[in-house]
Amino acid sequence: MPNIPTPDQCEQILASHNTPEATIIHSRMVRDVARSIGRDLKWLRDRGPNLAQITAAALLHDIAKGQADHAAAGAEILRGEGYDEVADIVAAHNDLEYSGELPVTEKEIVFIADKLVKGDQMVTVIYMYDHKIEACGNDAQKAADLKRRKKAALRIKTAIEQETGKNLEELAIAEN
Repeated sequence: MPNIPTPDQCEQILASHNTPEATIIHSRMVRDVARSIGRDLKWLRDRGPNLAQITAAALLHDIAKGQADHAAAGAEILRGEGYDEVADIVAAHNDLEYSGELPVTEKEIVFIADKLVKGDQMVTVIYMYDHKIEACGNDAQKAADLKRRKKAALRIKTAIEQETGKNLEELAIAEN
């Protein structure tokens, strides 16, 4: 049985690491989107995604935002707290290779939910990445990396849409 912090424990962890309010607001929105996606997938499967794990990972995914490789730094913090399974999801929230294998897991759900929320606003996956790619300027390596991540995000989006029969951006905001 995985060790998963409750939503209240997540909020305490965020507070104990002096997480900025804007980051907490973003994380709560990512949580809501991820839970919406997770609930929809749970209804369609005999064994759906673990909603408690999704909730915790979404709330804590940016705990180390602002640090170099904040996904790895956040995962390290959570491993130190004894939340290894949640840490694995947090470690993958920024850069996740997706082969297209179904079913999508909690990692893909939190990853894609994060790509649907910019700050405290809902956006499309394409907007999220195109905005970042444009901001790269002449950094060809960074732009190529973002284009690779965009392709993975679009594969995840398509997989979820195929499984649910719903537009992911509409699904994500339906319950918010």
